[in-house]
Amino acid sequence: MGDPIPSTPRMTTRVLVVDDSPTIRKVVSAVLERHGFEAVEAVDGQAALEKLTQAARATQDGDEPDEAEKIDVVLVDFVMPRMNGFQLCRAIRHDELLRDTPVVLMSAKSDRIREHFVQQTGAIDAITKPFEAQALIAVIENAIRRSTEWRQRERSDRHRVAEPPEATDPLRATPPDGRSPIALQGDIAIIPIGAVLQLLQIEARSGLLLVTDGRSEVTIAMRRGLIDLVQARGAGSEFRLGRYFVEHGLVTTEDIDRLLQGHAQAPAPGHAQGRHPKSPPPESGARSAASKDESPTGTRKLLGDLLVDSGRVTREQLRDGLARQSSELVYEVLRWPTGRFEFRLDSLPALAETAELGLPVASVVMEGFRRVDEWRVVEAGLGSFESVLQADPVAIGVSDLERLTKDERRLLDMVDGKRTVRAIIEESHMSSFDACKVLFQLLEARLVRRRVA
Repeated sequence: MGDPIPSTPRMTTRVLVVDDSPTIRKVVSAVLERHGFEAVEAVDGQAALEKLTQAARATQDGDEPDEAEKIDVVLVDFVMPRMNGFQLCRAIRHDELLRDTPVVLMSAKSDRIREHFVQQTGAIDAITKPFEAQALIAVIENAIRRSTEWRQRERSDRHRVAEPPEATDPLRATPPDGRSPIALQGDIAIIPIGAVLQLLQIEARSGLLLVTDGRSEVTIAMRRGLIDLVQARGAGSEFRLGRYFVEHGLVTTEDIDRLLQGHAQAPAPGHAQGRHPKSPPPESGARSAASKDESPTGTRKLLGDLLVDSGRVTREQLRDGLARQSSELVYEVLRWPTGRFEFRLDSLPALAETAELGLPVASVVMEGFRRVDEWRVVEAGLGSFESVLQADPVAIGVSDLERLTKDERRLLDMVDGKRTVRAIIEESHMSSFDACKVLFQLLEARLVRRRVA
């Protein structure tokens, strides 16, 4: 027998289409094939990763690699079961065989949020669903071109003579003041805080991320890339832990005042009255790492522990409140246009160790981006927080108020022609975002209107 005939070099570009919707896979694949591409389908991120790995090994293993199996571009939906688009992108970037594969995201989100998706996942481009066939082909061709240019640039860089690195490792050097070293710092106007959080998650880092805009200071405790607790100073009363329990009707503001006053009057065992200087303020919402009677240092209990010990909330409700508080503080930081951040390789404080919320960065950040986008619409429609709203009795008289939600009805009752938007938000015991969203919906429904001076 003669030697095997070498395979003909493949000229067709293979695109892996990843979407849990069979209809979308079929339509996208048909568009690609009409334009000369070869489409390969996967039902979710896990299936896609298996196909990518199999194809990559086929092009690497053996004396005769099969180039026909190579996947040139991945076109992936963001929201999918088992493994979503973000998780697939992360897996691709961590695999030596796959890391150079260009990825294009498909998303139903707005352009602004789509840009965040690209930034956070390391995808090369994105396209918003629904899309025209021409737009899809243009994005695929652009991804191939950009990927080729990057590979050529990397090959060129390898031939350059690099300068010898410095002998010292700044991450291991201990600062003169004895504090933990700063592993990362910068300007959030240049490096968005969402990108910083995603980096810490991907690298599974532990430590404290401090973010400030000059007025407020937010500290995010990270454990192996997860958010364990978020605390703040100067962030406003809406971020106090007690608000979350008042909003859900578990306690009243009077209950909280009585608890704090009663605890303040009771002497701390073996200690002078007051908090330990390094403990967060009670309104920051973090609960202490105390036993039922006192903390390891004998310091006073925080509000969360007081509420649990008094039987007003359960441990599970406390955990839910801390998770909401931590998430909403991150949402707030994502809105900041300017500020500074620094990440220190500190051990986590006892409060974070006890809470150990383990919030996934991807879901918190993506929800934050959604809120940031919605905030702009709501704030533009609502106007100044100092404006006064008044109810429209005619519109209310012909409306079916039974269809309003509990929050909508409650805020409608607070619109009296005297309170400002700011006053309504503060008295509602809701987050600014949720309260403004409800007021905006009442304006859109013409049940309320701005009072003319």
